[in-house]
Amino acid sequence: MGNKYGIYQSSTKSCIFYKQDDDGNQSTFNIFVKSTNDKENKKELFAFIDNEQMKKENWNNSDINNVKDVIDAFGGWASDAPIVFELEAKKSMSQCLSSVLRDLEETE
Repeated sequence: MGNKYGIYQSSTKSCIFYKQDDDGNQSTFNIFVKSTNDKENKKELFAFIDNEQMKKENWNNSDINNVKDVIDAFGGWASDAPIVFELEAKKSMSQCLSSVLRDLEETE
């Protein structure tokens, strides 16, 4: 059987998605948005993948540092996810990342 996918948390400040293999081991995809004191970049994005429970190589946090990187990394992490999960996850991500995207539009 394939991995089971789900959403642990979804808000305007964070999204945490999980996948679980047949043995019950989990991996999480974590996105956090926080305010900064920087007038140029009002929001800071921090995202990482935690594969510790799945005993796979952890992804390097420094590789996921902007919205495009988050989308690309999520596509690789959820490559075998059912379409229903992908749609729900994208809705959650757009809610979470909307403030970051809004700040980017204002600075351009």
